[in-house]
Amino acid sequence: MKMKKLLALLLAGIMTVSMASCAGNNETSSAGSEESSGSSSGSSAPQVEGGESSEYGTLIEASDPTQLPAAATEREDTLIVGSADMTGVFNPFYWESNEDFRVVSMITATLGVADDQGEIVDGTASMSVSDDGKVYTFKLTKEKYNDGSDVKPEDYVNYFKILADKSYDGYSDISPVGIVGFQDYYDGKSDEISGIKIIGDDTIEITLEAPYASAPYMLASAIPVSTEKYGDLIKHGDLSGFKALDMIDFVGNGAYTLKEYKVKASATLEANKYFYLGEPKVPTIIIKVVATGAELQAMATGDVDIEEDVVCGDDYLEEGKSYGFINMWVQETLGYGYVAVNHKLEKFQDPKVRQALLYAIDRKSLNSVIYGDYATALNIPQARVSWLYNDEGLNTYDYDLEKAAKLLEEAGWKKEGDKLMKDGEQFTIMFTAMSDNEVTQKLIPMMIDAYAQLGIEVKAEYVDWPTLQDKSQKGTAEMYFMAWGLTADPDITGTYASPEAGGGQNHIGYSNKELDKLLQEAQAETDRDAIMEEYKEIYKIWNEDLPVLPIYQRSDLICYNTRVQNLTSSPYVKWYQQDKIGSIELN
Repeated sequence: MKMKKLLALLLAGIMTVSMASCAGNNETSSAGSEESSGSSSGSSAPQVEGGESSEYGTLIEASDPTQLPAAATEREDTLIVGSADMTGVFNPFYWESNEDFRVVSMITATLGVADDQGEIVDGTASMSVSDDGKVYTFKLTKEKYNDGSDVKPEDYVNYFKILADKSYDGYSDISPVGIVGFQDYYDGKSDEISGIKIIGDDTIEITLEAPYASAPYMLASAIPVSTEKYGDLIKHGDLSGFKALDMIDFVGNGAYTLKEYKVKASATLEANKYFYLGEPKVPTIIIKVVATGAELQAMATGDVDIEEDVVCGDDYLEEGKSYGFINMWVQETLGYGYVAVNHKLEKFQDPKVRQALLYAIDRKSLNSVIYGDYATALNIPQARVSWLYNDEGLNTYDYDLEKAAKLLEEAGWKKEGDKLMKDGEQFTIMFTAMSDNEVTQKLIPMMIDAYAQLGIEVKAEYVDWPTLQDKSQKGTAEMYFMAWGLTADPDITGTYASPEAGGGQNHIGYSNKELDKLLQEAQAETDRDAIMEEYKEIYKIWNEDLPVLPIYQRSDLICYNTRVQNLTSSPYVKWYQQDKIGSIELN
C-alpha cells in the first residue's frame, strides 16, 4: 500500500485519522513510583466553584450581562471569534493547524460527525455497516452547495480519488482502511476505485478488503468536491491545480463560505443559505487573530465574542468571573501536551535516556504553577475521557533526579565535573520554543536547572508558531513542546507507528517494530473489548519506550459573552461542528 504524509487531525468534526497538532495560545500544547495513577476511563475534570457541573464539564454563567461592552452589543449580525495566528491553508485536503481547521470545518460538511460520546452519528448521510464489517453504505441527504447547485454522489467519490492519487501530498492517508481498488487507482491501473459504487442517485457503497477498526471514522470524514466546479482540477496523477485553490468563495457544502482572508489578521465567513441543516442564524463570522496572552483582555473589551485559548487556571477563572458578562465552560481537554525529541539524533535513541529526561522534569510542580488543579501528569498518549484510556500498572515517572542520573549512566553517559559526557562530547540540547508560550516560559527554566544538575546543557531558540510547526514536521528541531488534540478515534498508529507501517505523522523518527505489529493487530479488531486488550500491551510498550515525554492533560476554558446564545461544547464536540454551529444566535 502507498504511504503518505499523515496529519492526525479532525476533519469537519470527526477524524480522518486520530490526532491534531496544535499550538493554541498556551501550548504549541528516591525511586519513582511504579504504581498506577488510575485505570478507568471517564472525565477527571476538577469541580469548579460557582459553576453548574454536567458530564461535559462545568459551566460558569455570567453574573451581570448588563456589563457587556458597547463594542460587542453594537455588532448585531457579526460574531467575532478570537484565534491564535492562522497559516492560511484552508484547503480541506491540505490544512495542518487547528486554527486553520476551525475555518475548514465551517466551510465543509462530512458524511458523519462525532457525538458527545465520540460515536459516529449522521452528518450529510446515514451510515450502515454489513455484518462482516466490510461494506459501508451511506444514504445521502439531499443537499446543495453554497451556490445553489446540487451535491451529487460522485462528488463524494472525488474525496476518495483525491486521497488515492499518487500526486496527493497532504496530511491524510486512508490507504490503511483497505478500500477495494484503492491501490489500483494509486498505481494508475484504473481511473476508478472499484470498491466504491454509486447506487441510484443518493447512495454510496464502499467495500473494504477486510474489517478495519478506524474505518467508520475515516470513511465518514468524506466531504463532497463539486465535479461540475472542480472536476477539471482533479486530474489523475496531477492535483497541483486543486491544491493551489485559495478557498475564497470555495463552492462547498458547509455552514459558511470563506469570503476574505487577511494574513495574520482575520478570516471572514458568510452564512450559507443552502446549508443542509438550514441557514445558520449568525450571518457573518470573523475569525480574528488575538495576541498570545491577550485573549481574556479581548473578551473584556468586547473585541471578541468567543475565545477558546484562555489558560484554564484559577487566576483566569476569577478574572473572567469579575467581568460579569462572560460565560465560561471548563471541560477536560481531549488531548495532551508533550515534549518531543528528535529520534534521528543518536543521543535520544536509547529509551533509558528518554526515561531519564522525563524523570528530571517536575511535571507535578510545572502543571500546578501553570494550571493549578486543572492539569495532571499523563503517562500514555490518550486522554482520560476516552473509552480506551488505561494506565493501570504503568510507570508514573515521578520527579527523581537520582534515578535520572542512574539511567543516563546505564546508557553510557558519564559525569565529568559538571558535564555529562560520552565519547568526548557533552550532552547538549537545543530547545525550540515560542517565546510567548506560557508552558515553555515555565518549562525551559525548570529544565535548564534540573538538566544542569545531571550535566546536560540546555539552550533555547525562540521562533514563531509557523516556524515551530515547520521545524517539527520536517524533523529539524532537537526538542520542542507541542500538544496533540485527539479525536473520537483513539487509534495512535498515525503518530507512533513507523512511517512504513502507517505512521505518516511520525515526524520525530521514532520506530518500534513490536509496537507496529500490535497497532496493526488492534486495527484488525472491531470488538471494543478486544481492542482494549491489545492496547494494554501497546500502552505498556509506549510507556517504557517514551517516543515523546508526556507532560500533562489539562482542561479547556471556553469563554463567550452573553450575546452568544445556544453555544454547546463537549470534549468530543466543538461548538463549530457542522451540526452545532447553525444553532448559535446573537442576543
